[in-house]
Amino acid sequence: MRDWWTMGRGESLGLIGISLIILVMPWLRGLLTPRFVPMESTDPTLLATIHDLRKQEAKWRSRGWEGDSLRIVKLRPGQQLELNSADTLALRRLRGVGAATARRIADYRQRLGGFLRTEQLLEVYGMDSLTYEVVLKYLTLDTGFVKPLDVNGMDLEGLADHPYVGWNLAKKIVAYRRQNGPYTRGVDLLKILALDSLDRYRLAPYLAR
Repeated sequence: MRDWWTMGRGESLGLIGISLIILVMPWLRGLLTPRFVPMESTDPTLLATIHDLRKQEAKWRSRGWEGDSLRIVKLRPGQQLELNSADTLALRRLRGVGAATARRIADYRQRLGGFLRTEQLLEVYGMDSLTYEVVLKYLTLDTGFVKPLDVNGMDLEGLADHPYVGWNLAKKIVAYRRQNGPYTRGVDLLKILALDSLDRYRLAPYLAR
């Protein structure tokens, strides 16, 4: 190694510059590295917001979501889902049921007033017999959620939207109601209006007795 006193001016300045850089690098690293200091807040609004977020996360996880991306976890053998109270997120936990089918099930259930038989799932657009057989083992059905068809209070459009009524029958129901007053009982329309056996079978359970 060359002696300090024998170095040229340029070499000396270069060595001094390198030494200075080495000396200040730890200081620069500490200056440029962001420091995250945990904060403790006593702000009641902030604390309430954090509490609500944690409750919401727990709710998501209880409904079968997990991970940072909230991936839906399908039901495992032995687990069951109540068909008339499950929302679309819960319905997506059924094997073979995606987002679109879950929405169709929920929409059809609302139009019906609730499912009375699990076989009615086969009336949902896109639900084939193979998928039905798969989901059936995971389902329970509480008919206490079913709402009777209000033949006296619903307007023409509301009646026609029911899958078992349609426009033709809805017009007959409304026309009779206008001419003769309200139905004493919902099931009375089965006697008053000419319905075939299939319509009677499907519609009768939704009529108030």
